[in-house]
Amino acid sequence: MPMKRRRAIQTLAGISMASALPLPTPAQEQPRATSETPTLETTVADAAATGVPRFFSAGQFEALERLSIVFMPAAGETPGAKEAGVAEFLDFLLAESPEERQALYRDGLDQLDGRARRQFGKRFADLPPAEVDSVLAPLREGWTFNGSNDSFARFLNAAKLDVMHATMNSREWSLARAKRSRRAGGLGSYWYPIE
Repeated sequence: MPMKRRRAIQTLAGISMASALPLPTPAQEQPRATSETPTLETTVADAAATGVPRFFSAGQFEALERLSIVFMPAAGETPGAKEAGVAEFLDFLLAESPEERQALYRDGLDQLDGRARRQFGKRFADLPPAEVDSVLAPLREGWTFNGSNDSFARFLNAAKLDVMHATMNSREWSLARAKRSRRAGGLGSYWYPIE
């Protein structure tokens, strides 16, 4: 019997404590079930806003972006330099690069714009493809072991390699490559039956 009496007292104490708690009003939100996971809306930072150049001036950045597109255009499902954000990456990289490399790019982009203005009266970023080719003529010079003596040609060659490497090492390029390999399935891989 003593157990029954103790249990009855505990029950009565629990009821009286529960009645002291405030009842939720209809305006208050009911607590979620523990099995529900809240859904948060997210977005990629690049989709929310455009970056501000850290190292280059606005004109230099536009010239670099156009040059990147010329060197690595998008092809079908393969992203190009623009889709890979190469100009933004190079702007970030060059802000942390040695002064010699920074000077090569700044002077080279200024020369690029200057040549476009002298030849066609427009900024490099505004040139149509037919006119871009003549401004980039130093790229057609023959290769030498010591490189070119012309600082503009050295800039163009360095920028071309940097744009190619930045594009091909980007997340966008990797995702496109993975997508193509998934679509190909087992193509290109051979196996031999066990005998």
